[in-house]
Amino acid sequence: MKNKNVVVKPSVQTVAKIAKALSVGVDENNKAKMKTKILIILTIVALSLPHFNFAGATETEVFSDDFEVGSDSWSLDPGWSVISENRNQVLQGTRHSFATAFLEGAVNKLELKLKLIKGSIHLNVRSKSLPGGMDRYFIGLNPGDSRISKQVGNNFLTLQGGGKGISLDEWHKIKIEIIGKRINVYSDDNLIVFAEDKNILEESGISLETFENSKALIDDVRAEISIPETREIKSVNLFPQGEHQGDITISGRDFLILENGEFEQFGNIYLKNNSKLIIRNSTFKITRYQKLLNHWGIYLDDGASLEIENSKLIPGEDPISHEGTLFVINARGRARVTMKNSPTKIHLFMMFENARAVVENSEIIGDIGGLVSAFDEAEVKVINSKIGAVNLEIPGDATFEVSGLRTGLFKDWNLKRDTKNSGIGYNIILQNTELIPDKIGPGPFERGWPVFIESGAKVNIKDSELRKVVVTLRGEKAQFSNFYLEKPSNFDYRDIHLENVKVMGQWGIFLNGSSDVTVRDSDAFWTFIYDDSKLKLINTHMDEFDPRNFHGEIIFENSRWDTAAEIIDNNDFVIRGSLEIRPIGGFSWQDSEVTRTYDVIGKPGAELTLTKGNKVIWSGTFDKEGEAFFSLEFDDTTFNDLWILKDNLGHTQEITFFAKTPVDIEQGFISKLISKIRNKISPGSPSPMVKIIPPLILISLFVILFLYLKKRRKQNK
Repeated sequence: MKNKNVVVKPSVQTVAKIAKALSVGVDENNKAKMKTKILIILTIVALSLPHFNFAGATETEVFSDDFEVGSDSWSLDPGWSVISENRNQVLQGTRHSFATAFLEGAVNKLELKLKLIKGSIHLNVRSKSLPGGMDRYFIGLNPGDSRISKQVGNNFLTLQGGGKGISLDEWHKIKIEIIGKRINVYSDDNLIVFAEDKNILEESGISLETFENSKALIDDVRAEISIPETREIKSVNLFPQGEHQGDITISGRDFLILENGEFEQFGNIYLKNNSKLIIRNSTFKITRYQKLLNHWGIYLDDGASLEIENSKLIPGEDPISHEGTLFVINARGRARVTMKNSPTKIHLFMMFENARAVVENSEIIGDIGGLVSAFDEAEVKVINSKIGAVNLEIPGDATFEVSGLRTGLFKDWNLKRDTKNSGIGYNIILQNTELIPDKIGPGPFERGWPVFIESGAKVNIKDSELRKVVVTLRGEKAQFSNFYLEKPSNFDYRDIHLENVKVMGQWGIFLNGSSDVTVRDSDAFWTFIYDDSKLKLINTHMDEFDPRNFHGEIIFENSRWDTAAEIIDNNDFVIRGSLEIRPIGGFSWQDSEVTRTYDVIGKPGAELTLTKGNKVIWSGTFDKEGEAFFSLEFDDTTFNDLWILKDNLGHTQEITFFAKTPVDIEQGFISKLISKIRNKISPGSPSPMVKIIPPLILISLFVILFLYLKKRRKQNK
């Protein structure tokens, strides 16, 4: 059984009010003396009874768990589980891993029952995971001794060792308390070790850590935690006239209620710690702000929560650039999201780590999105609703088998139950929920079943209609070809096997490390590419390009790129080869540098000059084959700039980051016109209208020339 009880420490103001109340009716001569005595007595009581229930003061939360109904309040690494011992449910740890309780605030006292069967254990208080390690006090217990140590980031310090150990195969009552700068550790009511720390850790919760060749049982956990006071952020102050510009960060136990109105947020909202955002009976809009990025939204971490009820959530349009926004809800840690009776146009709805979401009587369907995702140990439950897509993420050590994936109505579908899988920690549950038909057409859109597979996974998918198939490679060399859309196909790579699968939207290969990949003769290709990887595309259409921290090379051979791109996050890479870039509707560029090499064709021996404004940037000469090349470096400030390339024969071409290569310096007016018309009309594959434009123009010119010559002939007669 789990409990979280809030108890209150009386404040000085509360004590004063009680003293005043008790002194009512006492004569004036004795009132002052009596009030002083009462204040002294109540102050002593307040200090000695910290959990005395008075209103309006500092809060202390009591957490307790006897594991009789499971371990929902914990994150258990492999090696930890709830077992039965003598008809009693207990928590067991059997190898070097952690069990972490979902707590907020700063732990002041931890009490538990411990049976150490073999090896040793660490009991961690004020414990918090960090990117570079942990902050914690860890109390080491084994038969030989006990000790108190401290970890800050990746630095370790023993504060006190040589304490009395604990016996094996017996239950012990362990108590750890932090009072001021002192840490006391008790076993069976006896102080066994203590330490002083001048730089006491001020926050975070508890975790348990067993080691290899160790085994421990834990029961009846009780912790006292100081938590910050709750504070409401007034919406009228934050959203004057219903709008707010700039990112919003809510932390601690602060909360914001947006109710009975229309609100537009220009920028992201970040919910941290145990903060809360409530959107009720309202229209709420997220709009991009100042940065050339596509995805904007609400980001939750730690124990934050988001409640959406009877509201419309929609993306906005930048009033200056008129660029649209892709609305995202992204939750991590142990965050919680609930949505009821709300039609939304959310593009991506993603739960990570131990986050949980429940969507009921609602819609998650954007114009090109509506993806519901879970990762790690997260869970999403969708009830009586409509959604655009369900994401399947298959880790590298997982196995996964399924057949017959389609869109439609799902009465009761459970990923864990209804697919054959192992090594997948997350779950997605659909109850009386419709996955709407995938009729959006080819491209980087969210419908149906996108499937993302780590190359080390063992996967078998048969007789299914999938939106996307993406395989992530890590330091691998591979070649792929004939990625087709909207017709049944088979795919085999390592232990990944797709049979009679129809892909509707995209094929993707994600590259990490020093991967080296060639893709030939394919359509609707997508890549996330990292590190020092190398990618070569031959006769291939790429409709989404997402480099991140990419410092390698991408080579095109008779290929084209259109539709979407996000060149962000510390890129410095090279583009070479023959490439046509058509209009990209969702384009982002930030913190990136790109060097692009431009091949040029023209008359052998002709001289070339590249200028920007009045400044000559480069000059050269065509070789005997009529070929030349130059390179330009682009960054956040220059990727939209314009250069002019001229030869000494009177030909000119505009050069931009998006220019077609090779550059034909002698390309005529008609060819340029056709190219511009094609690019304006066709952001993706050429439509039938675009395909007939060139012959129509040629026929029209022929007719005009014929009529002109006919008229001249009559005039000459």
